Amino acid sequence: MHPPHSSDPASIAGHRLLGRLGAGGMGVVHLARSAGGALVALKVVHAEFAQDGGFRERFRREVDTLRRVRSPWVVPFVAADPDAPAPWLATAFVAGPSLEEAVAAHGPLPPASARALGRRLAEALRDVHAAGLVHRDVKPANVLLALDGPRLIDFGIAREPEDTALTATGLVVGTPGFLAPEQVQGGGRDAIGPPSDVFALGCVLAYAQTGRPPFGTGPVDALLFRAVHESPDLDGVPEESADLLRRCLEKDPAPRPSAAEVARALAAPRDGADEPHWLPEAVTRLVADRAAAGAALPDIEPTAVDAGAAGRGEDGATDADGTGTDGAGTDGAGTDGAAGRPPEAAPADGDEEAEREEADGPGRRRFLLLTGGGALAAGGGALALWRWRDGDGGTSAARPAHTIALQADLSGDARRTGTAQLRGVRLAVQEFNARRDAPFTLSLVVRDDGGDPQRAAATAEELAADSSVLAVVGPTTEAAAEAVLPVYDRALLPLVSVTAGAVKLLVLGARSFVQARPHNSLLPFFLSAHLRGTAGSRTIGIVNDRAAGDYGWEIAGTLSKLLNQGGHPYVPKVVSGRYGGFGPAIDALLAGGADSVVFAGLHERGARFARTLHERGFTGPRAAAHGLLDPRFVEAAGEAAEGWVIAAPALDPAEHPGAERFTAAHRARFDAPPAPFAAEAYDATGLVAHALRGLAARRRTRGNLTAAIRGTSYRGITQTLSFSEENGSRTIDGTGVHLWRVAGGRLRYTGPGTPVIPG
Repeated sequence: MHPPHSSDPASIAGHRLLGRLGAGGMGVVHLARSAGGALVALKVVHAEFAQDGGFRERFRREVDTLRRVRSPWVVPFVAADPDAPAPWLATAFVAGPSLEEAVAAHGPLPPASARALGRRLAEALRDVHAAGLVHRDVKPANVLLALDGPRLIDFGIAREPEDTALTATGLVVGTPGFLAPEQVQGGGRDAIGPPSDVFALGCVLAYAQTGRPPFGTGPVDALLFRAVHESPDLDGVPEESADLLRRCLEKDPAPRPSAAEVARALAAPRDGADEPHWLPEAVTRLVADRAAAGAALPDIEPTAVDAGAAGRGEDGATDADGTGTDGAGTDGAGTDGAAGRPPEAAPADGDEEAEREEADGPGRRRFLLLTGGGALAAGGGALALWRWRDGDGGTSAARPAHTIALQADLSGDARRTGTAQLRGVRLAVQEFNARRDAPFTLSLVVRDDGGDPQRAAATAEELAADSSVLAVVGPTTEAAAEAVLPVYDRALLPLVSVTAGAVKLLVLGARSFVQARPHNSLLPFFLSAHLRGTAGSRTIGIVNDRAAGDYGWEIAGTLSKLLNQGGHPYVPKVVSGRYGGFGPAIDALLAGGADSVVFAGLHERGARFARTLHERGFTGPRAAAHGLLDPRFVEAAGEAAEGWVIAAPALDPAEHPGAERFTAAHRARFDAPPAPFAAEAYDATGLVAHALRGLAARRRTRGNLTAAIRGTSYRGITQTLSFSEENGSRTIDGTGVHLWRVAGGRLRYTGPGTPVIPG
């Protein structure tokens, strides 16, 4: 426990706060004493999250879940107010460490302790399942150890089996290393159920007896792959319980025992009598010490404490960071995305005349502000270029201005794509400002994060602190997106991405993220349709290049699942990210009968793989997702790149009906054809402007804009964009994925992919 912060109120809803048990981006867990004198764990959500109706509803579900479950081994519900300005939930305080803490400090549990732990946790899950619920996140950190037995906690993602509120195709919810295969593979209402909790229980009991997870440690993609394809490591588990754990850890949910069957199998000897001392001595002392410390904490004093200090809600709570609801703070030095940019990061399109530097606030940050510029005339299909200049008059001068930002990689490895995004966003801003009926003017702030996660996070902090910025388009790379989403989510600042497609981003940015492209786990459906349909492949070889991280896993894992479910032969291989040669993996694919190959990786290693495959004389169909949609792949692979087919969430506007005006404007403005993702960034900016225009002037705030974007349908030049209001994922309609082929030494657009929608 940590001492209270100076910003913490003295009490919340009659509960006196004694200290902090933990804190995260969404709230704080306090140790508190109720009016009746009992110690409770009081979970308080930051006030700004309460403005998100979806988040408040999820919190309300957690409260309802705890009310429904009755079990001696589930942490008891005490009280809650999900409708308070800062929603809160109180559960009984368990004076003991988590199983994770205990094993880390004192090693694996002895057999008798593990048996007692397993029986009681199985009984807890039996009662959870009897209430019609699935916990979905059983793991060592969610098991607290008390002197009389364990307690299962954290029902934040518990759901009824038929509840798909947290389910999207390919969306993994839970903790890698303790997830059942059907959870890893994004199963919906028909796949995830009580057997998924039993699988997780098996993982927890293996951990308790060996001190390590049964599917190892390491990168997320490796953990997920092992859970689906590899046998658990039960070395060190006593033989008398190993067979039961193997049954719990079956890949197929059907043969797994129920929680009640596990409890009966672990029944205590001597007619089920409980062991008098179920924990080892070292852990018992740890529990006793914490219980004694809790007993020594002060009681409720008879004098009421004034919790009405400035900034507190009706229940006395304050925002943990002391900021307003938009998360804006004071201006600081931040990352200088303009003046501090290295020389090679200067705008590659020669458009410096459309830029001007301004001072901003007491920190005098310098930034690029683009307002107006070359524009597309709205009517008649005619092209008209307008130039904005300082002091320009006209109707735009009388209109209010709203600022959006582009965060992109303009100087790193993905600078080609970042520059394409920049050009697309510029054209969209200029076109909007040229419209005579536009109710406001758009200003554009440009920030280069170099594709570096640390720099991206600092850039996000700077943009989030600038209260004039209402939305951000970008960033370019998935690593940068993962780094910035907690920042933007905390600030309620909408982030619209056309390049970052990892499914996990929909969880990290649950409040503010809008994924304006099909996510990565949808691309394998198009790869499968091409290879098994057009190319006539019978056995597909799949290479998951670990160097590509989660991207490689999403492509390879989803394709494997899709083929397995359809009964189609395939040969999967995983290649270490530190491994320099692909020869053995390719030999294994060919020995397994693969007549086509999918490479789930990025351009540099993809070129090496293509060359090795070419050296083996392989001439069958070869395919990949957008990790290879890069001229550098073609250049490095040479003739070995010829014939490769790439499924990507980007099209070539020059070859796409309806994008003629955009292509002409791009050529006129930048003296170059548009690159992949330029048109998609153009549409993302148009989406933001469209949603902003639909709001009354007084309602143009960050939070309202996120809701407006998620709640609208916008027809762009590349696709019609509509979204799930629950998690910001693009609505699946079978469009938005396009095929490219390497021919004649360059990438050539061949048209939309076959619209295969997962059932």
